[in-house]
Amino acid sequence: MTADQLQDDCSPIVLNKDIGRFYSIGGDLLDEEEPAFPCGLVAKSLFNDTFNLTSSKTGEEIEIVTTGIAWESDIEHKFKNLPSESEMNKKQWIKVTDENFIVWMRTAGLPNFRKLYGKILADL
Repeated sequence: MTADQLQDDCSPIVLNKDIGRFYSIGGDLLDEEEPAFPCGLVAKSLFNDTFNLTSSKTGEEIEIVTTGIAWESDIEHKFKNLPSESEMNKKQWIKVTDENFIVWMRTAGLPNFRKLYGKILADL
């Protein structure tokens, strides 16, 4: 798609220079005048903090599972990477099929909301 075609859905974050990302997921320099994939304000504001939990008793790391947290319908029908892996690695700044990204992109209906980051399956 061209930047003009994305204007209605993505404005004001349409181009790579608007999103503030400089490298693709494959490590290539993104063309700042090319359309950002993904684009839009919600994508740009992606929560990208990471967490590490450690057991105070054993000192072992507690796993946070980040699969199975997004809606199945979103995973299967709504969020797709670019068709070829080489194109995806050169033009995308994040994997669109990453479940943390999918959860972030589902907009909330109310001003106070929570987004599921992951699940802890171990006993605490």
